[in-house]
Amino acid sequence: MQEDTQKRMETLKKALAIELQEKGYYLKAAEKAANPVAKQLFERLAVEEDEHAKKFHAIEAELSKGKDWPRTIEAPSSAAAHLKAVVAAFGKGAAPATVKVSRTELDAMTAAMGKELQAYDMYQTRAAETDSQWEKKFYTTLAGEERVHHLALLDSYEYLTDPAGWYTVKEKWTLEG
Repeated sequence: MQEDTQKRMETLKKALAIELQEKGYYLKAAEKAANPVAKQLFERLAVEEDEHAKKFHAIEAELSKGKDWPRTIEAPSSAAAHLKAVVAAFGKGAAPATVKVSRTELDAMTAAMGKELQAYDMYQTRAAETDSQWEKKFYTTLAGEERVHHLALLDSYEYLTDPAGWYTVKEKWTLEG
């Protein structure tokens, strides 16, 4: 049991550091973003990483008091709806031929996708390791949110690099001859 408690605390500290680092990364990316929807995406992701960090702080505080994994603290679940709205805003923007994007935004998205997948893997691994159903539920939910972040970034990247292709897929355009 002592080993599991130590592993929990190590994972929490590492996860907290990752979430805060990602929040900072997204805020810097938002500052540099020229495309208004990319800026909004980065800002939304920063908010969500901050929400995750707050949950980790609360759990760490409970465990530091010698308590078991909290049953009432769950990962935030509003991520998907907020991100879908941001990504949907891409489709309401400029015509495909006029979409402007900088290499900086694309590079930031590429790097962020890698970070989101790393967090996803870490949370899935911890969910598989623990015997606590509450901890398992928390990390599984959180991994799902990191996956949503990754998919939102991927969708955004695809829009910004190939708006016409993105519209073809999203709007289910077809070519008839």
